[in-house]
Amino acid sequence: MSPAPGSAPPPCAFDVSDLYLRAADEAGELSHIDGLPVVADEYREPASGELQCLVEYADPALLARAPRLLDALFRRHPGCSSAVVRIPAHLPAPSALQPLLSYLRHAPPPAAAAPAAAPAAASAPFGIAEASDADDEAVGRWLSRAIRDAAADRGHTETAHGAAESVRRLLEAPGRRSYLVRVPGRPEPIGHATLLTDAYDDVSDSPFVELVDILIDDAALRRAATARLVAACADTAAALGAPLIGNVTHPADRAGQDRSARVVAALRRQGWTPTHGYAYAARP
Repeated sequence: MSPAPGSAPPPCAFDVSDLYLRAADEAGELSHIDGLPVVADEYREPASGELQCLVEYADPALLARAPRLLDALFRRHPGCSSAVVRIPAHLPAPSALQPLLSYLRHAPPPAAAAPAAAPAAASAPFGIAEASDADDEAVGRWLSRAIRDAAADRGHTETAHGAAESVRRLLEAPGRRSYLVRVPGRPEPIGHATLLTDAYDDVSDSPFVELVDILIDDAALRRAATARLVAACADTAAALGAPLIGNVTHPADRAGQDRSARVVAALRRQGWTPTHGYAYAARP
């Protein structure tokens, strides 16, 4: 049963569901390694064109023996040059894999919504408004930048055509909703947040609202504007009775990994709660 509009959604663990495992078994995607279940299939990564072995579920005992898991996967999928493995939030990331994506649920503590924070937000020199069709060009530019930056962080080059196609799919998605930051006296918005309000996680059988991207061009207003955009997105998710989920991309280089770890830590201090993640390993 969904909560009443405007109420906080229930906790969402994003753990594997029995429904997903049954469907994977029926589709022939569920196999076993050392007698333990694994759901894995081959996946062509769109930015790099790399053929990956995507593991949407591995028994926790296998995750604890990641080198053995990876060895078996690469033998079963000789054409794959890497493996991407889903890691539940309550399990430690195996040292044999590199963090790739962290997903977090917006669940701020009560103190974060205290009235004391309201005057500062109310006095901010900008407004938040929902985007119209006329704003698609501006939203598309920010989305294109985010897509290319994410690819570059992983050492890939997203082509102009590839980025444009990804942006087109996002803008045309039925559940897409964007919010803009507008400053009085400026003709163009200075930033956006874009959501997919009808996102669905097959593995956990969980509907959710996905925070696809937030980007603010004005550095002086970035922190305050981001907070207001997150609040607007959280209100949208609450009205739909679904959790708001965002993600952090972990770059391939050591400095980028450290930077993204600090971003995740900062989000956790703001009340974002990890739900799951994906980790990466190249074929030896």
